[in-house]
Amino acid sequence: MRSLKTLKTLKTAKKKKPLSLAPYLFLLPNTIIFTLFIIIPALSNFLMSLYRTSPFRDREFVGLDNFRYILLIDDLFPRSLGNLARFVVWDVLLIVVLSIAIGVLLNQAVRGKSFFRSAFFFPVLLSPVVVALVWQWILHNQFGILNGILQKVGLETRPWLLRPDLARTWVVVVHVWATIGFFALIILAGLQSIPASLYEASRVDGSRAYQDFIFITFPMLAPSIATVTILGMIRAFEIFDHIYILTGGGPGTATMMVVQYIYRAAFELDQFGRAAAASLVLFVIILLLTIVQYLFGKRREAL
Repeated sequence: MRSLKTLKTLKTAKKKKPLSLAPYLFLLPNTIIFTLFIIIPALSNFLMSLYRTSPFRDREFVGLDNFRYILLIDDLFPRSLGNLARFVVWDVLLIVVLSIAIGVLLNQAVRGKSFFRSAFFFPVLLSPVVVALVWQWILHNQFGILNGILQKVGLETRPWLLRPDLARTWVVVVHVWATIGFFALIILAGLQSIPASLYEASRVDGSRAYQDFIFITFPMLAPSIATVTILGMIRAFEIFDHIYILTGGGPGTATMMVVQYIYRAAFELDQFGRAAAASLVLFVIILLLTIVQYLFGKRREAL
C-alpha cells in the first residue's frame, strides 16, 4: 500500500511540473538562423524557378518552362549532369577506398603518428582556390613542374589539362587529394571505437590480420563508411571551386559540372529562373540518393 501511495504521489508531481522553456530558448537562435539562411532562401529559389527573371527586367511567370528548357532543350545541362555523374562515381569510390586505407595506417602504433595525422589533414584546411592554383601550376602544359620532371627523366610531356580525358582524371585527383584527410579522420574515429577485446579474442582463436579486417574491422566500420559515402557524395555533387579555377569547365565542356552550369546561367547569362530550376533538380537528385543510402544503411543494420 505504501509503495502504491508513493507511486501516486510521483505521478501527481509529474503532472504538476511546469513546462520548462529553457530547451526552446536554447534552440531559438539556431532555429532563427536556419530559417533566415536556409528555409527562406530555399522557398525563394523555388518561386524564382517558376519565373523568367534577371536583374535587368521584370519577372514573367512561365510555370515549368525553365525545367522544360534545361531538361529537354538545352543540351548543356544534360552534358553537365553526365560529367557530374562520372565525377561523383570515381570521386566517392576513391574517397571511400583511400579513407579506409589511410585510416587503418594512421591507427597503427607507429612513431610520429600525430605528425602523419596532421599531414593528411592539412590539405583540408587550405582554401580550395589555393589548392586549385597550386595544382594548376603543377600541371601547366609548358611551365608545370610535373612536365618539367618528365622532361628531366627523358619521358614525354603531356597536356594534362588540355585533353578531355586527362582533365577529367585530374579534377578527380585534385578533389580527392584536397578532401581525403577529413574522411580519413572519420574512419580513424570509427576504428578507435572498436573494442580491443574483439581483436584479442580473434588472436586467441588463431585468426590472421586479414581475417580480423574482413570479419571484425570492416563490419564494425559500416556506420563510418556510410557516413563517409553520404558526405563524400554530397560534397562531390556540390563541386565548383576546384574545377572552376583548375580547368574553368574545359577543355570545351569536358569538366563542366552542374554547379558551374548554375553559376553560368545566373551570372553570365542573367537567367536566374533557369539557374534556380537547375539547382532544384540538383537538390532532388542529392536528396533521393541520400534517402536511398540511408535506407540501405538501416537495412544493413537490421540484418
